[in-house]
Amino acid sequence: MTSTRPVFLIIPGGSQNPTHYGYLAHLLQSAGYPTSSALLPSVGNGGKISIQDDTSFIRDRMILPFLELEGRDVILIMHSYGGVPGSAAALGLSKRERAAQGKKGGVVGQIFFTAMLQKGGDGTDVSTATGGSFPPFLKPDREANVIRCDNPIPVLYPEVPSILASTAAGSTLPQGLESFYTPVPRASWDSEFFKNRVAYIRTANDTTIPAFVQTMSIENAQGPEWVVKDIKSDHSPHLSHPEKFCEIILELAKGFESVD
Repeated sequence: MTSTRPVFLIIPGGSQNPTHYGYLAHLLQSAGYPTSSALLPSVGNGGKISIQDDTSFIRDRMILPFLELEGRDVILIMHSYGGVPGSAAALGLSKRERAAQGKKGGVVGQIFFTAMLQKGGDGTDVSTATGGSFPPFLKPDREANVIRCDNPIPVLYPEVPSILASTAAGSTLPQGLESFYTPVPRASWDSEFFKNRVAYIRTANDTTIPAFVQTMSIENAQGPEWVVKDIKSDHSPHLSHPEKFCEIILELAKGFESVD
């Protein structure tokens, strides 16, 4: 019997791949929610792959197949960099907007965790959000046209069990430089059609995007009333505290499902 619950789509962070979210996907699926993810075009790619390319991929290859072919509802779970192209990909695809067009299915929720919140649509790029420079643990490789994190464990996985952290670190990929230096498309998190349907999970022990920076991002994201949850975790709660993280996501999903 086909589930009528929303489909979770996990949008990976920069340099991350879908395998990093595999156990979280297992937990969500075990709770009755179909779950999917995919490798973003800019990850591991030194070509001219823009953030718009990531946005178009998420929209056309991840979201729309569930909406158009199956008439399903979708909830986006967006990590770090993934929050920027992920929210932009949902623009115009809310359930209310699609229903007004006589279409089935739609995006019914957006969950950001330790994520960038950039409104976009004004010509600025992701590097603008970082003040035009990179933190010490990120190294631009101009010749290869990528951004590298040579020692990801201390910044991305400090609370992850050592064997799992080593495995995750070994499967990270360089992030395409173009994705940080091309104009950010317009986000959808402040759309009236996502009222009461946007949430942010803050990671209290994060050294990659510190909790106070996450709080500032939420406060500066004018428009929606954010549902904010907290978890005592590093930058990767899906690996370091997966069961607790899953509980929070399921709680948020049930809240979205109850919104008229």
